[in-house]
Amino acid sequence: MVKLKFITQGKALVLRISENKERFYKSARHLLKGNPNIERHWNAGKERFSSNAISYMENNKILEDFKEIYFSLIKEHPELSAKQVAQYYSASKSADSLPSQMQDTITSRNMNLVEKYLEAVIEREKVKSGCNFEKYYYLLKKCRKLLPGFSFLTFKEINFDKCVSIARIFAKHNGYKDSAKIFRSLLGKAAKDHEINFTLSQIGDFMFADYNPRINEIDHKKPDVLNPEQLKKFLNMDISKVTPDFRNRKRVELYHDFCVFMFHTFFAPCDAIKLRYKDITVQGKIHTKRKKTHKEVEVPVDSVAESIINKYRGKSKDGYVFPIMDDKKSEKYAMKDFIFRQFRKNINCWLKHVSPEIGVDYGLYLYVFRHTAITVALDNGVPISYVAMAAGTSSELIQKHYYNGDNQMNTDRLKMAFMQASE
Repeated sequence: MVKLKFITQGKALVLRISENKERFYKSARHLLKGNPNIERHWNAGKERFSSNAISYMENNKILEDFKEIYFSLIKEHPELSAKQVAQYYSASKSADSLPSQMQDTITSRNMNLVEKYLEAVIEREKVKSGCNFEKYYYLLKKCRKLLPGFSFLTFKEINFDKCVSIARIFAKHNGYKDSAKIFRSLLGKAAKDHEINFTLSQIGDFMFADYNPRINEIDHKKPDVLNPEQLKKFLNMDISKVTPDFRNRKRVELYHDFCVFMFHTFFAPCDAIKLRYKDITVQGKIHTKRKKTHKEVEVPVDSVAESIINKYRGKSKDGYVFPIMDDKKSEKYAMKDFIFRQFRKNINCWLKHVSPEIGVDYGLYLYVFRHTAITVALDNGVPISYVAMAAGTSSELIQKHYYNGDNQMNTDRLKMAFMQASE
């Protein structure tokens, strides 16, 4: 639990943000009026100035408001660490604004203007595990570019007609589905935020899907998967001979093991790269949460996955299964998940060189192994509900993208059933 307390450091007054042994500090000295004598008039036990201090009533109110900003943040987001709480407002410096306007500034910035609330959501998502902030970041860029007067749009103005106007503007540009989905997600967040004066009843029965320019088109795009022959070639390839242009053979071996592990666990790249040994139970299962959806998954560890897990035991840092992530090194980079992004970029580059060697006519990429694992499980009769649980997705999504009559086994069965009916 993150704790807050005003303390003195030398002759300065600071707000200490702590959790266990972690300590972070926010200066309050510049907020005070009249330059009060902290050494003589500060009551450490009550965290207040005594009545003998200059402007004591006003300064005590300023400190209460300043502390309340962080207290509200902790209460609303108990998942944040002390470091994340301390850094939460650093980008906009809203918590260091003028004393008499501190609370109003936070409220105005986050709770009135849609643009400012979207900025706050982006910062909030950045401190969470996963990479979900990007979709809100791209929505912000698109809204600023396309929506007239977006910088002055308030939640009070969001109603049925306004959403229709926004939907029609989005429909004129590429990426309507994603833009509409994330904007609706933003409205959902705002409606659940008790500090925002907005409810979904303001938009009535409005549906972004009704304005999708491709509403009557059939989506023929299906996930890329390896066929049985291609999958067999990849799983059994001779690592010592494949992609000879890549000189770091240990790295190539790691790339191959990583892909094989994804296939045997349904994992997405970010789930596999951040898997730790503590997530493996004594019953021989991986029990963790997906980084993207935060859904719990429980996957049995088969002999292939187990051999990969044991292979890298003792070779990685910070308890990770694969020797890729390094927590201390990650803190040095300004970009979140920089190490993961670089690894994903490098391994996808390697996979493109592997494509012709296993007979794939497109650029192979990491997610293909997750798609293939789901397809193989379904083709072998594993119930959709179990596959959805293990893959950390929904049964509806699997039915829509994977199990819709395209697999050859069911196609052959259906043809045979029709032929037999006419005999």
